Amino acid sequence: MISAEILADSKNQFGDRLTTFKVTLPRIILAELNTHRMFSRNSASSRAIPFEKMVESVEKNPFIPIAWQKDHKGMQGTEYFNDDADIAMRRFEWVSVRDFAIMRAKILNINNVTKQICNRLLEPFMWHTVI
Repeated sequence: MISAEILADSKNQFGDRLTTFKVTLPRIILAELNTHRMFSRNSASSRAIPFEKMVESVEKNPFIPIAWQKDHKGMQGTEYFNDDADIAMRRFEWVSVRDFAIMRAKILNINNVTKQICNRLLEPFMWHTVI
């Protein structure tokens, strides 16, 4: 679940404010956050997390979109699928792709491929924490 928590909030003698947040968001939108240079951040690394722990996280608590936008031209669309059957079908497909990615990543890992690569296959289904 997307969340934000204030870890610290202070002002110096000149009134300059420094606020530290802990934010959890879908990994697939991390690049959007990183485009804003006004933020300084420390971010969890999928390359550092043990493969087995990453698989467990993606199996137990995967990121699944809460809304399914219809295909569109340009950068921003406005139409979403509203029919329960349409939404259920897209959710089923998403989870099926997640399961396939887990299976293939496990095969790579069994064949001695580094976690840095195996974990990358799981990223679309991960939650990510940034401070």
